[in-house]
Amino acid sequence: MTDCSIPVPTGAGSASSATRSSRVPHLALAAGMAALVLGALAGCSSDSGGKADPTAGATHKAAAPVRLPVPVPDGFATETGWSTSASPEASDVEPGSSGFPLVAVAPKSGLVIQAAADGSRVRAFALASGKTVWTFTPKALAGVRAGVFVQEGKPGEKVVLARQGMTSGSGLSTSRRTTTIDVIAAASAGKATAAHHLDLSAPDDTAASFMATDSGFLVGPVTDGVHEKAVAIDAATGVQRTVEKTSVTVSGCGSGACAVQASPAFATSLGVVSAFQQQGGCDQWTDGGTPCTYGFQVGGAWTSTSVAPSGMHVGIPLAVTGPYLVAAWHTSDTQTDPPALSDTKKTILAVHDLATGKIKSQVSCTSADALTLQPGSAQSSTHLSPNGDFLVSGQAGFDLATGRGRCFTSTTSTKGIDLTAVADDGTAYGIVHVTDDTDATSLYGRLPIAQDGTDTPDRDSARVSLRSGAAKALPAASEVPVYVASDGHGVFRTRGVVAVYPGS
Repeated sequence: MTDCSIPVPTGAGSASSATRSSRVPHLALAAGMAALVLGALAGCSSDSGGKADPTAGATHKAAAPVRLPVPVPDGFATETGWSTSASPEASDVEPGSSGFPLVAVAPKSGLVIQAAADGSRVRAFALASGKTVWTFTPKALAGVRAGVFVQEGKPGEKVVLARQGMTSGSGLSTSRRTTTIDVIAAASAGKATAAHHLDLSAPDDTAASFMATDSGFLVGPVTDGVHEKAVAIDAATGVQRTVEKTSVTVSGCGSGACAVQASPAFATSLGVVSAFQQQGGCDQWTDGGTPCTYGFQVGGAWTSTSVAPSGMHVGIPLAVTGPYLVAAWHTSDTQTDPPALSDTKKTILAVHDLATGKIKSQVSCTSADALTLQPGSAQSSTHLSPNGDFLVSGQAGFDLATGRGRCFTSTTSTKGIDLTAVADDGTAYGIVHVTDDTDATSLYGRLPIAQDGTDTPDRDSARVSLRSGAAKALPAASEVPVYVASDGHGVFRTRGVVAVYPGS
Protein backbone atom coordinates (compact mmCIF):
# COMPACT_ATOMS: atom_id res chain seq x y z
CA MET A 1 0.00 0.00 0.00
CA THR A 2 1.31 3.44 -0.83
CA ASP A 3 2.08 5.58 2.22
CA CYS A 4 -0.42 8.44 2.26
CA SER A 5 1.62 10.67 4.57
CA ILE A 6 2.87 13.57 2.48
CA PRO A 7 3.98 17.17 3.00
CA VAL A 8 1.04 19.49 2.49
CA PRO A 9 0.58 23.26 2.51
CA THR A 10 -2.51 24.95 3.90
CA GLY A 11 -4.02 25.41 0.44
CA ALA A 12 -7.10 27.28 1.64
CA GLY A 13 -7.73 28.68 -1.79
CA SER A 14 -8.05 25.24 -3.41
CA ALA A 15 -10.80 23.90 -1.18
CA SER A 16 -14.38 23.72 -2.32
CA SER A 17 -16.99 25.86 -0.56
CA ALA A 18 -18.72 22.70 0.66
CA THR A 19 -15.56 21.54 2.39
CA ARG A 20 -14.88 24.96 3.89
CA SER A 21 -18.35 25.01 5.44
CA SER A 22 -17.86 21.73 7.26
CA ARG A 23 -15.15 22.29 9.84
CA VAL A 24 -16.03 21.15 13.33
CA PRO A 25 -13.36 19.38 15.41
CA HIS A 26 -14.13 16.71 17.96
CA LEU A 27 -11.53 14.69 19.85
CA ALA A 28 -11.93 12.26 22.71
CA LEU A 29 -8.48 11.91 24.28
CA ALA A 30 -7.54 9.52 26.67
CA ALA A 31 -9.42 11.66 26.44
CA GLY A 32 -9.26 13.71 24.65
CA MET A 33 -9.37 13.44 24.61
CA ALA A 34 -10.60 12.21 22.20
CA ALA A 35 -9.53 8.16 15.26
CA LEU A 36 -9.84 6.72 11.92
CA VAL A 37 -8.95 5.79 8.44
CA LEU A 38 -11.50 6.24 6.00
CA GLY A 39 -10.57 7.71 2.91
CA ALA A 40 -7.01 7.91 1.89
CA LEU A 41 -5.31 10.23 -0.55
CA ALA A 42 -6.11 9.77 -4.21
CA GLY A 43 -3.87 7.12 -5.68
CA CYS A 44 -3.25 5.51 -2.25
CA SER A 45 -5.91 3.30 -0.66
CA SER A 46 -9.45 2.93 -1.96
CA ASP A 47 -10.81 2.56 1.58
CA SER A 48 -13.06 5.57 2.14
CA GLY A 49 -15.36 4.49 4.93
CA GLY A 50 -17.80 2.84 2.54
CA LYS A 51 -18.01 5.85 0.21
CA ALA A 52 -16.36 6.36 -3.15
CA ASP A 53 -13.22 8.47 -3.04
CA PRO A 54 -14.13 11.60 -5.04
CA THR A 55 -10.44 12.35 -5.66
CA ALA A 56 -9.54 8.94 -7.12
CA GLY A 57 -9.09 8.99 -10.88
CA ALA A 58 -9.44 6.00 -13.18
CA THR A 59 -5.74 5.96 -14.02
CA HIS A 60 -4.48 6.90 -10.54
CA LYS A 61 -1.95 9.40 -11.77
CA ALA A 62 0.06 11.59 -9.39
CA ALA A 63 -2.05 12.26 -6.31
CA ALA A 64 -2.93 15.79 -5.34
CA PRO A 65 -2.29 16.66 -1.70
CA VAL A 66 -5.21 16.48 0.71
CA ARG A 67 -5.29 20.07 1.82
CA LEU A 68 -6.59 21.46 5.08
CA PRO A 69 -9.28 23.78 3.69
CA VAL A 70 -8.78 26.58 6.25
CA PRO A 71 -5.90 28.58 7.74
CA VAL A 72 -4.33 27.71 11.08
CA PRO A 73 -2.89 29.97 13.81
CA ASP A 74 0.59 31.43 13.59
CA GLY A 75 3.18 29.15 15.14
CA PHE A 76 2.58 26.10 12.95
CA ALA A 77 4.66 25.38 9.84
CA THR A 78 1.97 24.70 7.26
CA GLU A 79 4.49 24.35 4.44
CA THR A 80 5.53 21.01 5.91
CA GLY A 81 3.77 18.29 7.88
CA TRP A 82 1.37 15.63 6.65
CA SER A 83 -2.32 15.01 6.14
CA THR A 84 -4.88 12.39 5.17
CA SER A 85 -8.55 12.28 4.25
CA ALA A 86 -11.15 11.62 6.94
CA SER A 87 -14.85 10.90 7.05
CA PRO A 88 -17.36 13.06 8.93
CA GLU A 89 -18.04 11.90 12.45
CA ALA A 90 -21.53 10.80 13.46
CA SER A 91 -23.49 12.90 15.92
CA ASP A 92 -23.82 11.71 19.49
CA VAL A 93 -26.69 9.39 20.35
CA GLU A 94 -27.10 11.17 23.67
CA PRO A 95 -25.94 14.65 24.70
CA GLY A 96 -22.94 14.39 26.99
CA SER A 97 -21.80 10.96 25.82
CA SER A 98 -18.42 10.53 24.14
CA GLY A 99 -20.21 9.65 20.92
CA PHE A 100 -18.48 8.27 17.84
CA PRO A 101 -15.18 10.09 17.29
CA LEU A 102 -13.12 8.81 14.37
CA VAL A 103 -9.81 10.43 15.34
CA ALA A 104 -7.91 10.18 18.61
CA VAL A 105 -4.38 10.85 19.84
CA ALA A 106 -2.22 8.47 21.86
CA PRO A 107 0.06 11.10 23.42
CA LYS A 108 2.58 8.85 25.16
CA SER A 109 2.97 6.67 22.07
CA GLY A 110 3.12 9.65 19.72
CA LEU A 111 0.35 8.33 17.47
CA VAL A 112 -2.65 9.72 15.63
CA ILE A 113 -5.32 7.02 15.46
CA GLN A 114 -7.87 7.05 12.65
CA ALA A 115 -10.78 4.66 12.16
CA ALA A 116 -13.07 4.13 9.21
CA ALA A 117 -16.59 5.46 9.64
CA ASP A 118 -17.93 1.93 9.15
CA GLY A 119 -15.42 0.52 11.65
CA SER A 120 -13.82 -1.66 9.00
CA ARG A 121 -10.27 -0.57 9.69
CA VAL A 122 -8.12 1.37 12.14
CA ARG A 123 -4.76 2.91 11.31
CA ALA A 124 -2.12 4.37 13.59
CA PHE A 125 0.10 7.12 12.16
CA ALA A 126 3.32 8.42 13.70
CA LEU A 127 2.33 11.88 14.90
CA ALA A 128 5.50 13.61 13.71
CA SER A 129 6.05 11.91 10.34
CA GLY A 130 2.65 10.53 9.29
CA LYS A 131 4.16 7.09 8.67
CA THR A 132 1.68 4.23 9.11
CA VAL A 133 2.80 2.32 12.22
CA TRP A 134 0.08 -0.32 12.32
CA THR A 135 -3.33 -1.25 10.96
CA PHE A 136 -6.15 -3.25 12.50
CA THR A 137 -9.03 -4.99 10.71
CA PRO A 138 -11.86 -6.21 12.96
CA LYS A 139 -14.48 -8.84 12.28
CA ALA A 140 -17.05 -7.46 9.87
CA LEU A 141 -20.38 -6.03 11.05
CA ALA A 142 -23.20 -4.45 9.05
CA GLY A 143 -24.78 -1.03 9.60
CA VAL A 144 -21.94 0.08 11.85
CA ARG A 145 -21.42 3.26 13.83
CA ALA A 146 -17.89 3.34 15.18
CA GLY A 147 -15.84 5.34 17.66
CA VAL A 148 -12.18 5.15 18.61
CA PHE A 149 -10.71 6.08 21.98
CA VAL A 150 -7.37 5.95 23.78
CA GLN A 151 -7.00 4.64 27.33
CA GLU A 152 -3.94 5.12 29.55
CA GLY A 153 -2.69 2.66 32.17
CA LYS A 154 0.36 1.00 33.66
CA PRO A 155 0.56 -1.63 30.88
CA GLY A 156 0.73 1.20 28.32
CA GLU A 157 -1.77 3.00 26.12
CA LYS A 158 -4.63 1.00 24.62
CA VAL A 159 -6.70 1.89 21.58
CA VAL A 160 -10.38 1.01 21.96
CA LEU A 161 -12.49 0.50 18.84
CA ALA A 162 -16.16 0.54 19.85
CA ARG A 163 -18.79 -0.38 17.27
CA GLN A 164 -22.57 -0.72 17.13
CA GLY A 165 -24.00 -2.83 14.32
CA MET A 166 -25.54 -6.09 13.17
CA THR A 167 -23.96 -9.52 12.94
CA SER A 168 -24.06 -11.16 9.50
CA GLY A 169 -26.58 -13.88 10.30
CA SER A 170 -24.72 -16.33 8.08
CA GLY A 171 -25.29 -20.07 8.20
CA LEU A 172 -27.69 -21.09 10.97
CA SER A 173 -27.04 -17.93 13.01
CA THR A 174 -29.60 -15.15 13.01
CA SER A 175 -28.58 -11.53 12.57
CA ARG A 176 -28.68 -9.53 15.79
CA ARG A 177 -27.74 -6.15 17.14
CA THR A 178 -24.47 -6.01 18.99
CA THR A 179 -21.91 -3.67 20.50
CA THR A 180 -18.37 -4.87 20.04
CA ILE A 181 -15.24 -3.64 21.78
CA ASP A 182 -11.77 -4.35 20.40
CA VAL A 183 -8.74 -3.35 22.47
CA ILE A 184 -5.45 -2.92 20.61
CA ALA A 185 -2.10 -2.08 22.19
CA ALA A 186 -0.88 1.32 20.98
CA ALA A 187 2.62 -0.20 20.86
CA SER A 188 1.56 -2.63 18.10
CA ALA A 189 3.32 -2.80 14.74
CA GLY A 190 2.37 -3.98 11.25
CA LYS A 191 -0.92 -5.85 11.21
CA ALA A 192 -2.18 -5.45 14.77
CA THR A 193 -4.43 -7.91 16.60
CA ALA A 194 -6.88 -7.24 19.38
CA ALA A 195 -5.64 -8.07 22.86
CA HIS A 196 -9.30 -8.28 23.92
CA HIS A 197 -12.53 -8.62 21.95
CA LEU A 198 -15.90 -8.20 23.67
CA ASP A 199 -19.31 -8.85 22.12
CA LEU A 200 -22.09 -7.17 24.10
CA SER A 201 -25.54 -8.18 22.92
CA ALA A 202 -27.89 -5.20 22.77
CA PRO A 203 -31.70 -5.14 23.08
CA ASP A 204 -33.41 -4.11 19.85
CA ASP A 205 -35.03 -1.10 21.52
CA THR A 206 -31.93 0.22 23.28
CA ALA A 207 -29.25 2.41 21.71
CA ALA A 208 -26.05 2.23 23.71
CA SER A 209 -23.73 5.20 24.08
CA PHE A 210 -20.02 5.27 24.83
CA MET A 211 -18.68 7.27 27.76
CA ALA A 212 -14.89 7.29 27.65
CA THR A 213 -12.29 8.96 29.79
CA ASP A 214 -8.56 8.38 29.40
CA SER A 215 -8.70 5.75 32.14
CA GLY A 216 -12.17 4.20 31.98
CA PHE A 217 -14.90 3.11 29.58
CA LEU A 218 -18.66 2.72 30.03
CA VAL A 219 -21.15 1.32 27.51
CA GLY A 220 -24.88 1.80 27.98
CA PRO A 221 -27.84 4.14 27.37
CA VAL A 222 -27.30 7.66 28.72
CA THR A 223 -29.94 10.03 30.09
CA ASP A 224 -28.87 13.47 31.33
CA GLY A 225 -25.28 12.31 31.56
CA VAL A 226 -25.88 9.19 33.69
CA HIS A 227 -26.72 5.53 33.20
CA GLU A 228 -29.43 3.44 34.83
CA LYS A 229 -27.24 0.48 33.97
CA ALA A 230 -23.96 0.22 32.10
CA VAL A 231 -21.06 -2.10 31.37
CA ALA A 232 -17.67 -0.95 32.65
CA ILE A 233 -14.71 -2.24 30.64
CA ASP A 234 -11.11 -2.46 31.81
CA ALA A 235 -9.04 -1.93 28.67
CA ALA A 236 -5.91 -3.36 30.29
CA THR A 237 -7.44 -6.72 31.19
CA GLY A 238 -10.57 -6.93 29.03
CA VAL A 239 -12.65 -7.54 32.16
CA GLN A 240 -16.23 -6.29 31.98
CA ARG A 241 -18.68 -5.76 34.80
CA THR A 242 -22.18 -4.37 35.12
CA VAL A 243 -22.70 -1.21 37.15
CA GLU A 244 -26.15 0.02 38.16
CA LYS A 245 -27.86 2.78 40.07
CA THR A 246 -27.43 2.17 43.80
CA SER A 247 -28.73 3.63 47.04
CA VAL A 248 -25.99 5.13 49.19
CA THR A 249 -25.84 7.25 52.34
CA VAL A 250 -23.73 10.38 52.18
CA SER A 251 -22.92 13.15 54.63
CA GLY A 252 -23.29 16.84 53.92
CA CYS A 253 -26.92 16.77 52.78
CA GLY A 254 -27.86 20.12 54.24
CA SER A 255 -27.39 19.66 57.98
CA GLY A 256 -26.90 15.90 58.07
CA ALA A 257 -26.66 12.60 56.21
CA CYS A 258 -29.17 11.37 53.65
CA ALA A 259 -29.93 8.37 51.45
CA VAL A 260 -29.55 9.09 47.72
CA GLN A 261 -29.73 7.22 44.43
CA ALA A 262 -26.31 7.31 42.75
CA SER A 263 -26.15 6.64 39.00
CA PRO A 264 -22.98 5.73 37.07
CA ALA A 265 -21.71 8.65 34.98
CA PHE A 266 -18.21 7.68 33.78
CA ALA A 267 -15.35 5.39 34.73
CA THR A 268 -11.83 6.18 35.93
CA SER A 269 -8.71 4.39 37.13
CA LEU A 270 -10.15 4.63 40.66
CA GLY A 271 -13.53 3.19 39.73
CA VAL A 272 -16.85 4.48 38.48
CA VAL A 273 -17.88 8.06 39.23
CA SER A 274 -21.57 8.04 40.23
CA ALA A 275 -23.72 11.17 40.39
CA PHE A 276 -26.63 11.68 42.78
CA GLN A 277 -29.34 14.15 43.72
CA GLN A 278 -30.92 14.37 47.15
CA GLN A 279 -34.60 13.40 46.93
CA GLY A 280 -35.88 14.16 50.42
CA GLY A 281 -35.10 15.74 53.76
CA CYS A 282 -34.56 19.21 52.31
CA ASP A 283 -36.76 22.27 52.11
CA GLN A 284 -34.81 25.49 51.89
CA TRP A 285 -37.88 27.69 51.56
CA THR A 286 -39.10 27.09 55.11
CA ASP A 287 -37.60 28.55 58.26
CA GLY A 288 -34.55 26.56 59.14
CA GLY A 289 -34.81 24.56 55.91
CA THR A 290 -31.74 22.95 54.42
CA PRO A 291 -30.76 22.99 50.74
CA CYS A 292 -30.88 19.94 48.53
CA THR A 293 -27.59 18.36 47.54
CA TYR A 294 -26.27 17.29 44.15
CA GLY A 295 -23.04 15.35 44.36
CA PHE A 296 -20.93 12.41 43.25
CA GLN A 297 -18.80 9.53 44.48
CA VAL A 298 -15.45 8.49 43.03
CA GLY A 299 -15.37 4.70 43.32
CA GLY A 300 -14.85 3.91 46.97
CA ALA A 301 -12.25 6.66 47.39
CA TRP A 302 -14.20 9.81 48.30
CA THR A 303 -17.52 11.63 48.10
CA SER A 304 -18.08 15.17 46.86
CA THR A 305 -19.83 16.34 50.02
CA SER A 306 -16.58 15.85 51.96
CA VAL A 307 -14.58 18.17 49.66
CA ALA A 308 -17.18 20.75 48.59
CA PRO A 309 -16.11 24.41 48.76
CA SER A 310 -17.72 26.28 51.65
CA GLY A 311 -21.42 26.99 51.06
CA MET A 312 -21.57 24.88 47.90
CA HIS A 313 -24.31 22.25 47.98
CA VAL A 314 -24.35 21.38 44.27
CA GLY A 315 -21.44 19.42 42.80
CA ILE A 316 -21.40 18.15 39.19
CA PRO A 317 -18.55 15.90 37.93
CA LEU A 318 -17.73 17.26 34.48
CA ALA A 319 -14.72 15.26 33.30
CA VAL A 320 -11.58 13.30 34.12
CA THR A 321 -8.12 13.58 32.61
CA GLY A 322 -4.93 12.06 33.95
CA PRO A 323 -4.86 12.24 37.78
CA TYR A 324 -7.53 14.97 37.92
CA LEU A 325 -11.31 15.28 38.09
CA VAL A 326 -13.00 18.53 37.05
CA ALA A 327 -16.19 19.52 38.86
CA ALA A 328 -18.62 22.45 38.90
CA TRP A 329 -19.90 23.80 42.20
CA HIS A 330 -22.55 26.28 43.26
CA THR A 331 -25.23 26.92 45.84
CA SER A 332 -28.65 25.31 45.54
CA ASP A 333 -31.48 27.61 44.47
CA THR A 334 -34.23 25.25 43.31
CA GLN A 335 -35.04 21.59 43.66
CA THR A 336 -36.25 21.10 40.10
CA ASP A 337 -34.12 23.08 37.65
CA PRO A 338 -30.93 21.41 36.38
CA PRO A 339 -27.73 23.11 37.54
CA ALA A 340 -26.48 25.71 35.08
CA LEU A 341 -23.58 28.06 34.52
CA SER A 342 -25.35 31.42 34.24
CA ASP A 343 -24.94 35.11 34.97
CA THR A 344 -27.27 35.05 37.98
CA LYS A 345 -24.74 33.52 40.34
CA LYS A 346 -21.16 32.43 40.37
CA THR A 347 -20.11 28.86 39.73
CA ILE A 348 -16.81 27.49 40.99
CA LEU A 349 -15.01 25.31 38.46
CA ALA A 350 -12.44 23.21 40.28
CA VAL A 351 -9.73 20.68 39.48
CA HIS A 352 -9.63 17.90 42.11
CA ASP A 353 -6.97 15.30 42.79
CA LEU A 354 -8.69 12.15 41.52
CA ALA A 355 -7.26 10.03 44.34
CA THR A 356 -8.09 12.29 47.32
CA GLY A 357 -10.59 14.91 46.16
CA LYS A 358 -8.29 17.74 47.25
CA ILE A 359 -8.76 20.88 45.16
CA LYS A 360 -5.63 21.67 43.13
CA SER A 361 -6.95 24.74 41.28
CA GLN A 362 -10.22 26.62 41.02
CA VAL A 363 -11.85 29.67 39.50
CA SER A 364 -15.21 31.40 39.95
CA CYS A 365 -17.10 31.99 36.70
CA THR A 366 -20.41 33.31 35.36
CA SER A 367 -21.85 33.01 31.86
CA ALA A 368 -24.37 34.99 29.85
CA ASP A 369 -25.30 31.82 27.93
CA ALA A 370 -26.98 29.78 30.73
CA LEU A 371 -25.20 26.49 29.94
CA THR A 372 -26.46 23.30 31.57
CA LEU A 373 -23.97 21.55 33.87
CA GLN A 374 -24.28 17.81 33.37
CA PRO A 375 -22.15 14.83 34.45
CA GLY A 376 -19.50 14.18 31.81
CA SER A 377 -20.54 17.11 29.61
CA ALA A 378 -17.01 18.57 29.44
CA GLN A 379 -15.19 15.28 28.80
CA SER A 380 -14.52 15.98 25.10
CA SER A 381 -13.02 19.40 25.89
CA THR A 382 -10.91 18.40 28.91
CA HIS A 383 -7.18 17.92 28.27
CA LEU A 384 -3.84 18.23 30.00
CA SER A 385 -0.85 19.83 28.36
CA PRO A 386 1.77 17.15 27.56
CA ASN A 387 3.95 18.28 30.49
CA GLY A 388 0.98 18.17 32.88
CA ASP A 389 1.35 21.81 33.97
CA PHE A 390 -1.86 23.14 32.40
CA LEU A 391 -5.42 21.86 32.02
CA VAL A 392 -8.32 23.04 29.89
CA SER A 393 -11.93 22.02 30.44
CA GLY A 394 -14.93 23.56 28.76
CA GLN A 395 -14.52 27.32 28.93
CA ALA A 396 -11.99 27.36 31.78
CA GLY A 397 -8.24 26.84 31.90
CA PHE A 398 -5.98 26.12 34.86
CA ASP A 399 -2.32 26.68 35.69
CA LEU A 400 -1.79 23.70 37.98
CA ALA A 401 1.62 24.89 39.20
CA THR A 402 0.19 28.12 40.63
CA GLY A 403 -3.34 26.87 41.31
CA ARG A 404 -4.81 29.74 39.32
CA GLY A 405 -7.76 29.31 36.99
CA ARG A 406 -9.00 31.48 34.13
CA CYS A 407 -12.54 31.90 32.80
CA PHE A 408 -13.22 32.31 29.10
CA THR A 409 -16.99 32.35 29.50
CA SER A 410 -19.38 34.80 27.86
CA THR A 411 -20.42 38.19 29.20
CA THR A 412 -22.89 40.79 27.94
CA SER A 413 -20.16 42.09 25.62
CA THR A 414 -17.97 39.06 24.83
CA LYS A 415 -18.54 35.50 23.60
CA GLY A 416 -17.40 32.38 25.39
CA ILE A 417 -14.60 30.15 24.10
CA ASP A 418 -14.87 26.34 24.09
CA LEU A 419 -11.26 25.24 24.57
CA THR A 420 -9.90 22.39 22.45
CA ALA A 421 -6.18 22.02 23.29
CA VAL A 422 -3.36 23.43 25.42
CA ALA A 423 0.41 23.53 24.85
CA ASP A 424 3.21 23.15 27.40
CA ASP A 425 3.66 26.93 27.68
CA GLY A 426 0.02 27.50 28.65
CA THR A 427 -1.12 28.66 25.21
CA ALA A 428 -4.59 27.26 24.58
CA TYR A 429 -6.91 27.26 21.58
CA GLY A 430 -10.66 27.17 21.24
CA ILE A 431 -13.84 27.68 19.24
CA VAL A 432 -15.94 30.77 19.85
CA HIS A 433 -19.18 29.54 21.40
CA VAL A 434 -22.36 30.15 19.42
CA THR A 435 -25.74 29.32 20.93
CA ASP A 436 -28.38 27.88 18.63
CA ASP A 437 -30.75 26.07 21.02
CA THR A 438 -29.31 22.63 20.24
CA ASP A 439 -28.00 20.10 22.73
CA ALA A 440 -24.46 20.66 21.44
CA THR A 441 -24.50 24.35 22.40
CA SER A 442 -26.65 24.26 25.55
CA LEU A 443 -24.44 21.79 27.43
CA TYR A 444 -21.40 23.24 29.15
CA GLY A 445 -18.10 21.96 27.80
CA ARG A 446 -19.36 19.85 24.93
CA LEU A 447 -17.52 20.40 21.66
CA PRO A 448 -19.84 20.49 18.63
CA ILE A 449 -20.06 17.55 16.26
CA ALA A 450 -21.21 18.06 12.67
CA GLN A 451 -23.95 15.71 11.58
CA ASP A 452 -23.20 13.71 8.45
CA GLY A 453 -24.69 15.22 5.32
CA THR A 454 -25.01 18.74 6.72
CA ASP A 455 -23.03 21.88 6.08
CA THR A 456 -21.82 23.37 9.33
CA PRO A 457 -20.97 27.09 9.08
CA ASP A 458 -17.42 28.15 9.75
CA ARG A 459 -16.87 29.03 13.37
CA ASP A 460 -14.68 31.77 14.74
CA SER A 461 -11.78 30.68 16.88
CA ALA A 462 -9.37 32.13 19.42
CA ARG A 463 -6.02 31.71 21.15
CA VAL A 464 -5.71 32.35 24.89
CA SER A 465 -2.96 32.43 27.51
CA LEU A 466 -3.59 30.50 30.72
CA ARG A 467 -0.75 32.45 32.34
CA SER A 468 -2.07 35.96 31.68
CA GLY A 469 -5.72 35.30 30.87
CA ALA A 470 -5.43 37.22 27.59
CA ALA A 471 -7.61 36.07 24.69
CA LYS A 472 -7.21 36.97 21.01
CA ALA A 473 -9.51 36.22 18.11
CA LEU A 474 -7.85 34.37 15.22
CA PRO A 475 -8.30 35.29 11.55
CA ALA A 476 -11.69 34.39 10.10
CA ALA A 477 -12.39 30.65 9.64
CA SER A 478 -9.09 29.60 11.25
CA GLU A 479 -8.94 26.00 12.40
CA VAL A 480 -7.61 25.30 15.89
CA PRO A 481 -5.67 22.23 16.99
CA VAL A 482 -7.26 19.43 18.94
CA TYR A 483 -3.86 18.46 20.35
CA VAL A 484 -0.46 20.16 20.69
CA ALA A 485 2.53 17.91 21.37
CA SER A 486 5.55 18.80 23.50
CA ASP A 487 7.67 19.25 20.37
CA GLY A 488 5.15 21.74 18.96
CA HIS A 489 3.31 19.53 16.47
CA GLY A 490 -0.36 20.45 16.23
CA VAL A 491 -3.10 18.01 15.23
CA PHE A 492 -5.93 19.60 13.24
CA ARG A 493 -9.24 17.95 12.36
CA THR A 494 -11.89 19.13 9.93
CA ARG A 495 -14.75 17.04 8.58
CA GLY A 496 -12.71 16.05 5.55
CA VAL A 497 -9.05 16.21 6.58
CA VAL A 498 -6.70 15.32 9.41
CA ALA A 499 -3.51 17.39 9.24
CA VAL A 500 -0.44 17.56 11.48
CA TYR A 501 1.91 20.54 11.32
CA PRO A 502 5.16 21.04 13.25
CA GLY A 503 5.72 24.13 15.34
CA SER A 504 7.44 26.97 13.51
